[in-house]
Amino acid sequence: MKKWILILLGLTTIATVLAQNLRETIAIVRPKLNENTQTFFSDFSKSLRRDGFYSAADILQNYGKNSFGTGFAYRDKHDGQLYIITNRHVVEQAEIVNIEFSLPDNSSKTFAECPVIGVHDDFDIAFIALPKEANIPTLEITDKNITDGMAVFSAGFPALEEKPSWQLGQGIVSNANVLIKSLTNRHDLPLIQHTAQVDAGSSGGPLLIRDEQSPTGFAVIGINTWKASNRENTNFAIPVRAIDDFLQNYPTNSNTLLTQTEVSNKASEMLQAAKSSYQAMMPFVSYQYVSNISANTFYDLVIAASDPATEAMQSSFEQGDPLEGIRIGLADIICRQFSGKNYTLSTVRDFDPTHKSAEVIYAVGDKNITTQWAMEQGRWRLVKAENVKANRIEPNGISKSYGFGTSIYLGLIAPLNNAFDLSYNVAFKRTILTFMTYEVTASLLKVNTEKTEWEDLNEIIKTSSQNAFDINLNIGGQIPVKCGPIYLVPYAKVLGGLYLGSNITGIDYGLSAGMEVAYKLGYGNYIFANIGYISKQIKPFDDEEFRLKSKGLSGFAFSIGVSF
Repeated sequence: MKKWILILLGLTTIATVLAQNLRETIAIVRPKLNENTQTFFSDFSKSLRRDGFYSAADILQNYGKNSFGTGFAYRDKHDGQLYIITNRHVVEQAEIVNIEFSLPDNSSKTFAECPVIGVHDDFDIAFIALPKEANIPTLEITDKNITDGMAVFSAGFPALEEKPSWQLGQGIVSNANVLIKSLTNRHDLPLIQHTAQVDAGSSGGPLLIRDEQSPTGFAVIGINTWKASNRENTNFAIPVRAIDDFLQNYPTNSNTLLTQTEVSNKASEMLQAAKSSYQAMMPFVSYQYVSNISANTFYDLVIAASDPATEAMQSSFEQGDPLEGIRIGLADIICRQFSGKNYTLSTVRDFDPTHKSAEVIYAVGDKNITTQWAMEQGRWRLVKAENVKANRIEPNGISKSYGFGTSIYLGLIAPLNNAFDLSYNVAFKRTILTFMTYEVTASLLKVNTEKTEWEDLNEIIKTSSQNAFDINLNIGGQIPVKCGPIYLVPYAKVLGGLYLGSNITGIDYGLSAGMEVAYKLGYGNYIFANIGYISKQIKPFDDEEFRLKSKGLSGFAFSIGVSF
């Protein structure tokens, strides 16, 4: 009996040692956002909150704060380079990350400001370089055939009370080859569906199987990435063949990438991507470009984007990944701009390997288009394009984004006939689907009237002015034309309403037309000035004693306004 107890204790000790060795290979990955990015999050969040988008504002405000994911140490067998492998979405918008190993004895080992040296364009994988002197045990990957029912383990640091907490979970492979193209950028890469625990913060951690030949007793078969929200215990891992794909097709040596030829190759590839789809364009769009999008421009971006891109943007926001949503919209606009004309690569100039930047010139007809490129996350990416300005997404011409909730106008009407004197008015106006408006207008005016009196059988007509209060409902149409930040808005509308005076009451109806000039201050916020012509007929309820000098009132209308 004692013998079996000793054997059991021995097995327990071995398992504990293996778990401890395993834990030493798993890292907490903390993205380090630069100051410009943090400012971008703060300003964007404030703008969204001001415009009433509270949920989106909360997501942005909290995005990137104390965020972390999981990664694991891996050494390339070809060049001996030591990496931390994690998910791309864990490190997005970050050029450098802090790597922390939380050890079993409650001590920790930290490597600060480790560079993100590469991300996979199609799969959710990122590589982080550890210092050459780092003495970290690593995990082995295995190409062992994966079958349904195989026992697997998940390892990582999911959040517990908002802090990373070590977790080693066990489950089985519930589907060894599940194909979800939306998660692999349309590639036929079967994912591993399993039941081992995966929680927020586990992203980037390894999916493991037992391996007696490995020093830790485990080998990696996948990278945990997704968790189904509408299923119980349904988690997905990217198979390790994607790691080999990355190492074979994506150079991680910065000296190899920092060449003018590499910039030229990427610039040519971008033109080919533009002929495909926004998904193909996304790897070329830098997060620096995204940081130049303001809240005001973001609404234009949503409206200007294609329907598939808009749906993808909405999905990204709902899943708590707003940056990727903005990047989708920007990629869609860039894609359509470059695919609409026959652009060709002209030249690469101002190549600066020290600052990792370059200028690329494209030609279309007789016109040259200047673009700025920079090295980001081990890739040459587009930072700025002359024909796609981040602060002005919607092109000039008829605007589909023009509109506002409520605006208030103050104005006057100068008479063109003697039917009334100068009129003063205030109006409340709203747009409907950009091209339609309705408004309520209240006016103070003096209507010129005639009164008939008799003296010795002689009819005497005496004129006078009667104060009146006029209220109208206006329904109209408009065509907003964008000219930079200025909008020229020709309009026409019909009106009808009621006027009340001390001695006269009645109804009026008519039409007006004119031109409005608007300057955009922010989302749905404009200042206005307009001039127009108004003509209406008035019909009194009782015209026995007083009669109007003229049934028709006409004049020029002037007003200024602001939306809110």
